[in-house]
Amino acid sequence: LLKKNQLIKQYQDLAKEGQRVLAFAFKEDKFNTLSDKDFTFIGLVGMVDPIRKEVPEAIQKCHTAGIKIIMITGDHSLTAEAIARKVGIIKPGKVIIITGDELDTLDELSLRKHLKEENVIFARTNPLHKLRIVRALQSLGEVVTVTGDGVNDAPALKHADMGVAMGIEGTEVAKEASDMILMDDNFATIVNAVEEGRTIFENIKKFIMYILTSN
Repeated sequence: LLKKNQLIKQYQDLAKEGQRVLAFAFKEDKFNTLSDKDFTFIGLVGMVDPIRKEVPEAIQKCHTAGIKIIMITGDHSLTAEAIARKVGIIKPGKVIIITGDELDTLDELSLRKHLKEENVIFARTNPLHKLRIVRALQSLGEVVTVTGDGVNDAPALKHADMGVAMGIEGTEVAKEASDMILMDDNFATIVNAVEEGRTIFENIKKFIMYILTSN
């Protein structure tokens, strides 16, 4: 039990650094590979997915522009929180982390209540969880954009107001389910596009007002 607690702590320490952790083991009886017993533990491996240097600035622009970012991931809650802190998705204060199992116990009213709060992270989620979150946000009157690259993102990408798939790392299923494909897989590109789009929209409104008042 002591050894198990030590391994769990080591795993948690790696996850808190934003690493995805894999455990490795081997089995002496090569003829009985289907059984989950009698494995010998080898060790833990932590993997880091580097954060693009322009992402924190892009996320700060979103906060300034009134765009709320909610992380929905299949990763462990500790890993998700560490990454969210590094890039600035969550602001100082209390963090609400809801796992997929916990989400299953929430009714729609409770889910909507959580979605209205700041610093919300969803971890250990599956495709149906992601879809449910998108629909809950839409029921609150939000215009929802979903980004994703995997097959498990497809339902949420399909039902979002705007689904954005990754063009480089994205699967064909994710691309077909999306409204837009991000050719450089860079979140900052989305933010820049929103910024330019808002500028164009404001210019159109000004032009229409000018035409109406001058004629």
